[in-house]
Amino acid sequence: MRITFSLAAILLFLSACVPLRSMKYLIPDLGDSAKFENVTIQKSATPFYFKNNLANKVYDSLKTRLDTSLIGTKTNVFLVIKNDSIIYQYLSDGNTLAVRQPSFSMAKSFVGTLVGMSVDRGEIKSTDDLVIKYLPELAKNDERFKRLTIQQVLDMRSGFDFKERSFSPFSQITRSYYGANLKKIVGKLKMKNEPGKVFEYQSINTQVLAFILEKVTGKGMQELMQERLWKPLGAESDALWSLDNDENIKAFCCINATALDFAKIGRLYLNGGNWEGKQLISKKWVDITTNPDTLTKLRYKNQFWATRDFKFFKDSISTINALLKDKLDYPVELNPDGRYFYAKKVYDYKAQGMFGQSVYANPQNKVIIVRLGDRQKKVNLHSFVQMVGRSVK
Repeated sequence: MRITFSLAAILLFLSACVPLRSMKYLIPDLGDSAKFENVTIQKSATPFYFKNNLANKVYDSLKTRLDTSLIGTKTNVFLVIKNDSIIYQYLSDGNTLAVRQPSFSMAKSFVGTLVGMSVDRGEIKSTDDLVIKYLPELAKNDERFKRLTIQQVLDMRSGFDFKERSFSPFSQITRSYYGANLKKIVGKLKMKNEPGKVFEYQSINTQVLAFILEKVTGKGMQELMQERLWKPLGAESDALWSLDNDENIKAFCCINATALDFAKIGRLYLNGGNWEGKQLISKKWVDITTNPDTLTKLRYKNQFWATRDFKFFKDSISTINALLKDKLDYPVELNPDGRYFYAKKVYDYKAQGMFGQSVYANPQNKVIIVRLGDRQKKVNLHSFVQMVGRSVK
């Protein structure tokens, strides 16, 4: 009996050990919420329901095209919503609209929205404030923290010394994902670039934002999410948000919710921050976040991604001349094949996560698309969503 108890204790310890857990699983998957402790984000007492317009014959050709195109893409749910009506839905075998799906990094857009709400309320005076105003303990790590603003963290231009892409079970991103104490990881952050100079997608930025939010509000992220977003947006179902081993919210990822409830962040932004007559977040914040010139230039703003569309040229002079003709002040970039290009002006934007998770919003066509599912190597699912969103008139 004593041996059995000791063995059980050892197995429990090993399962909770971050490096061993990361070696066992290493690559994230759709069932990850079961591997972690989670907190519940409670649904709204007054749910908002999108209208069902699936029988509309106007969209028969869209249905035919998507029914065929989505086969073999490992998509669990694909929703197209126009003017608050569901005009197309695809559900893989075994999935329903009530099944919770993982957000992965789509969670970042929710955190960015909570930052905007905190600015609106005066809890954060300005996104131009220094991070060390709210997290002064970071100042000792690197003198460049004296120049790091919240806005630079929001836009992934912090300059942190943090490697995002690594398959080592001992790397910063792997340890962050599989349960290491996120407060300790943030507390030890150093810099490798001058703040504001280089765009580099790093999940730790979102975690820094979360700790600032908790500091200025005196509330946990799950409480802020529930009170300021999930319930006011009329969530139909409870969501789960995963924790690290020390019960810190993994703010950079790991919200598990239904496709219909994820779609509501898209609707909020399409409506300028207004929800059924109530301004949940200022129109100013939404306009700054979704400004087409800003999105096209920066690729990323306030934890939302721009969609991208390019013009290619054989040389840099032709590229510059085309920019001047179009009256655009966008950067010229060099493609690996030797061609030069610039990103054309875009109006659509998205919350985006790995494996092709997406909440896409197109203000010109009043369209929201939610795609949730597994990794697909043969199809660029983000480009596919963008193509569909621009074709729905």
